[in-house]
Parts: sequence; C-alpha cells; structure tokens
Amino acid sequence: MTNSAIGLPPTRINRRRSTKALHDFFSRPFTQRRSQSIAGVRVSPRISVAPNCISSKHGINMSNTIEISITIHDFATTETAKEIICELYENETECEDKWTKVGTSSPVRFSRNIVFPDKFSYQYVFEKTQLIKAVFSRCSERDRPSSSSSDILATSIFKVDELIGSFGLQLRRQLQRTGSIANALSGTQRITEEYLGGIIVSAEMPEKEQPIVVQFHGKSLDRKDFLWDETAVFFRVFRLEEGKDDDSLIFLYESEAIKNHSHPQWAEFRLDTQDAADNRNRLLEIWVMYKDVDGKEGYIGKFLTTYAKMKYGPGSDNVYSVINDVKKAQKKSYENSGKMELVKFTDVSFYSFLDYIVSGTQLHFEIGVDFSSPEPVHELDQRRFDGELHMAIRAIGSIIRDYTPNRLFAAFGIGAKIPPTFHESNEFFLNFSMDPICRGLDGVMEAYRKTQTMVTPLKESKLSPVINYVTRMSHRSGFRGLHYHVLALFTRGEVTDLKEIQQALNSASDAPLSILIIGMGDYDFSPLQKLCSKRKDGRRDVVQFIHLKSLLNGAEAPWLNKSRIAETALRQVPQHMVQYMHNANIAAKPPIQVCRSPLFHSSSLIPDKPTEFDFELTKDIRHVGIEIPSLMPNLILPPDLSPRPRQDRRGSDSQYLDVETMRGSLTVRVPERCHSVLQTSREQYQRRLKERGLARMKFPRVELSTLESSGGSTQDSSL
Repeated sequence: MTNSAIGLPPTRINRRRSTKALHDFFSRPFTQRRSQSIAGVRVSPRISVAPNCISSKHGINMSNTIEISITIHDFATTETAKEIICELYENETECEDKWTKVGTSSPVRFSRNIVFPDKFSYQYVFEKTQLIKAVFSRCSERDRPSSSSSDILATSIFKVDELIGSFGLQLRRQLQRTGSIANALSGTQRITEEYLGGIIVSAEMPEKEQPIVVQFHGKSLDRKDFLWDETAVFFRVFRLEEGKDDDSLIFLYESEAIKNHSHPQWAEFRLDTQDAADNRNRLLEIWVMYKDVDGKEGYIGKFLTTYAKMKYGPGSDNVYSVINDVKKAQKKSYENSGKMELVKFTDVSFYSFLDYIVSGTQLHFEIGVDFSSPEPVHELDQRRFDGELHMAIRAIGSIIRDYTPNRLFAAFGIGAKIPPTFHESNEFFLNFSMDPICRGLDGVMEAYRKTQTMVTPLKESKLSPVINYVTRMSHRSGFRGLHYHVLALFTRGEVTDLKEIQQALNSASDAPLSILIIGMGDYDFSPLQKLCSKRKDGRRDVVQFIHLKSLLNGAEAPWLNKSRIAETALRQVPQHMVQYMHNANIAAKPPIQVCRSPLFHSSSLIPDKPTEFDFELTKDIRHVGIEIPSLMPNLILPPDLSPRPRQDRRGSDSQYLDVETMRGSLTVRVPERCHSVLQTSREQYQRRLKERGLARMKFPRVELSTLESSGGSTQDSSL
C-alpha cells in the first residue's frame, strides 16, 4: 500500500552518493532510524497507519461522486440586492417538505450574470430519483442567507438523472419565483409569468485514481549466512529525484518478507501513476533487503528502472541485476547479488458506471408483457394487474428515459393468440406494426391497452424468443460501448421453456444487455427464481428476478411503492454494465456534449453547441446567393465563414453558419461541423444533409495551409 493511498505524505530520503554511508546505515533496523544526519544519509522513518484509518473523502464512494457548479444567466428579477447566495437542497421523494440541505455557497455580488465559484459535492445513485433544488436569496450583513421567504429571489428544481444523462454534464433550466416537484418530474419546461432567467448546472467528476499493477520475482539473491540462514527477503520501491547537491528518494512501497532467497515470488502491488510515472522516464530505485528473526534489516543490493521500460512487460528487457555497490568496489570479480524479474505490469483504469454514462453510453429500455394466465382472469384481477404493470413500467422507465436521448422504447407481447389468424405467439410487437418502437412510456401503455382488447391469452408462455430477439437487437445497436440495453419481462403465467431461457441467458451474457424478470400476482415463481439465481463460471451476471407483490404496500403512498420498485429492479444494472464493459475491454472516453437540435437528431449527430435561434423584427440582410429552398424559403448565408481554431471536444466553441430568412424574422445558427458518436464520415454526413433537405447548402472550402496556420483540423474542411 502506498502512502498516497492513505492520504499521507511520502517518506523522503535525502542522500549523497556515499556507498559506505549506505552500508553503515542499513546495518541498523529501519524502525529504529529517526530523522538523523549521518555522513551521506538522512532518512525519515516510515509512518504506519491502522487499516481502519483508510477511507475515502467524507466516507463517500468517490467513483459515484460529482461536483456541481451553478451559473445564472439573464437574471430578470425586478428586485435588487448587494449580494446573493446559492443554497442547494436534495430530495429523493415527491414530498415538498422533505428537502435536505446539501451546502451553501459564498456570497457573490449581484448582477445579471452570476457565476458561483463554489462547487457542491454530491453522491450520485443511479436507481433513485434524486431531485436538486437551487435557492437564490439575499445575503444578510453577516454573510448568511436571510431566513425570510420574501428574500428568496428565485429557485430552480432539476433531476440529477437529467444532468448525468445529458452526456455533456451540463443542464439548462429556467428560474422561477417558486418551483414544484411535479413540474420537475414532468420533464417539460414552460416559460410562465414567473420566468426570471435561467441557470446553467454543470457537473465535474473528481480526478480518478489510475494505478499501475506490478509484480516482481527474485532469483539467487545473496544470503546473510551460507548455511544457517533464516532471514526473509523483501524490497522497497523509491522514486528518484535528482538534485544539484544531493538526490532525493521518495518512498512508495514495501513488499512482504519471504523466507526464500533462491526464488522469492512476491505478490503483485499497486503504485499510483502520479507517484511512479509523473514523468515516463522517472527513475525508480528498488532496494532488495533481508530481515532476520530479530527484526534487524540488511542490504542486499539495488537496481534502477523506469515506467517506460516496465511498460514493455515481462521479458528479457525487464530482468535486472541486483548490484551492491560496496561489494562491487571490494571485489573485482563481483557480478551481481542476484536477479530481479518483472513478471507482471498492467496499466489499470477502474471505470465506473458513471464514467461510461458521461462518456456517451446510452441506456435503452425494452419491455415484454406476458398476457398468458394459467387460470381465467376476473375483471378485478385484470384491473389490479394493469395498475401494477403501469406502476412498474413508470417506476423503471422514468429513470432509464433520462439516459435515452430519443426516448423511444421497444415493446413486445408474449403468450397470446394474435390477429388476424389468432395463432399462438410468444414474440410479437406490442403495437402491431413493422417496428416494435413506441414513442415514450405513454406510447407503450397505449399500445398495451389496445393490444389487450385484440388478443386472446394463452395458459402457458415462453420467454426465450423475446430474450433472443433483444439480444440480437443489442448486438446491432451500434458502436460497442455506446449502447446498453435493459429488458424488463412482466409475467404472471406458467413459463414452460426453462432450458431455452437458460441458453438464452448464456447468449445474453456476451451482449450489452441486462434482463429483469418481474413476477406479477400470486403465482408460484420458484422455478424462475431458481433459474435466475444460477451462476455459471466464466459468465457475467445478466439477469435478476423481482417478485412485485413483495414490494407493494397498499397502505403507503404510490410514490413510495414506485421508489421501492425502481431501487430493487435497477440496483444490479450498473454492476452488470461495468462487468460487460470490462470483459469486452471497453474503456470510458472523455465526456461528450449532446444537444438536441431541431435540425440534427441527437441520436445520430452531436453538435458542439446547440442550434441557436434569434427572433428579430427587423434586420439587415446580406445576400450571398446560397439558397436552401427545401428547408426554409429564401435562406441566405453571410460571407464571413472563415474557420476558427477548434478547442477540445467538451465545451468547444465551434464554427457556426448564420442562416437568415429574406424577411429577417428568424436567424438560425447551424453548427458547421457536428461530431458523431459513431464517427460519421464525410459521405454519411452529406447523405444526412440530403435527407434533411440541405443538399444544396454549400460550405466554404479551406486550403490546408490555412487550417495548419490557424491550428484547425483538416476534417473541418468543406463538404
């Protein structure tokens, strides 16, 4: 374990290159060395820390922690104040009186555009509906917010899922005098009389630990005594920093002691990349030592290596001779004091579910409804089934939909006789069209209600056909790592294809897919529960069974039941997705900003910035003769279309094309170049422009020398 992993400063050893001083120094136990000045060596003792002292910041899992920052733009309030303050509250319920304070910012001078420098640390949980309320109020003379409600200038409520699912970790919301949870959960923004401006909510992820995993084996290391040697051999790793007067060694790691000098095999260990490889050619000095039964330590030798050299991996290039400078100076025939061999070196990047989501991975929700029933269904039971089904779909879908830009869901029917021939089917589209896609959760429920009046339930059903279909669909969904599917199967009948389901689950373990089998009603689901609990060696977990009846409580509020369903059903999905990504060797990429433009669909094209609309009554128009008659009549482009150097992908200020109408009533700013999740080629981009009626739009062709001089990319040339 490294000192940096436990939040302690690394031990520093300052020494001059005096081999005799080192030899004399190592004759003393390491634990007895205080900060002392010896001729040539000064060592600070290693600090030992109890294991229970190791904890993450504030006891929070840092892999799911985000830092939220708030910015106000176009503050349109009529009230004035010298300074205002921002208070952040969280709520995981639908009750207005359950807000819990997250933090308070420092006072900021009042203006039309305000940037709050403070960041709020927040713990993100995927399976919960987390609400955030930002309250902006006057600041009192003591730099504290006023407790009076009349001093509250504006508020805004948003969902954390919307912030995370925006892919750019940036969300725009409107300011109002008072906000409500109902409006925030509806997902719609309506400009009312209370509109006071807007806020930009940004989130950042803390810097991740990126360790390297290293393992050494020794060979023929020198012993203290040739015959009666009971010492144990170990090694210490230091980072070498060369100075003008003396060198500085920073302690990084100490291995376990092994009583085997001929071929010791130490366990693998981790070094933080910032400590061991802040420079790829940073020298690492490794001391090989021994320890006797009394705890006294002795020096065998040392060798030097670098991160860049170890990155070549095991092999002849990473077999090191352990050199003892004292013995080398005394014996002319001295070669070495043994060998050390690198047997493992791995750059490890531990990506979490949150890392993949913010890097562009979209979640897709598929639904399968089993209409079969082993017994005739009474009208009261059918109403209860419909109500529970509606609640469960809403509970799960309301969370996943924030991670699906187009909010389109595939829905399937199982276990029914379907028209027009009324043949038995265990795989049909719920909307009875050529495509199983339904628009929104309302579209899914509408398709279910219509299908229920058209089909005849069976007594038995088979779930494997739908599982196989969604598995194939997930493989065809697009570029690997950018799409992950969640299939929810609702059944109340007798499932007869358990063996086929097991085979389908084995196939699904290699697909970007998680499966939720939800039992409805009082039927005995023990065979399905046993099937879902089976684990096969070498295959990742992909399925979870939920008995819905055990989660419902009629005496509680509906939102409590919905919250319990969502938490139970979605708790394992992040783990399933991370396992798939790791098994497929898919690394998380830098965050991608997605904006839903009316001209370019967000599921295929990702512009650097959204299309901007500017409504004006009168405007001077400059004619350049470039027309787009199929989209907007008499559109023209301004002549100044010279490219500007592009910044990084996140938050870059890309080139826009200002498109104006002849009457001057509308100005549309269209991104000149859009980034595609699938790395859209030039030909694909031209084809999409043609499909949207922009085939006649001409972009300026720029010479390569112009781009190179401006720092741009050759990919930003004209189409």
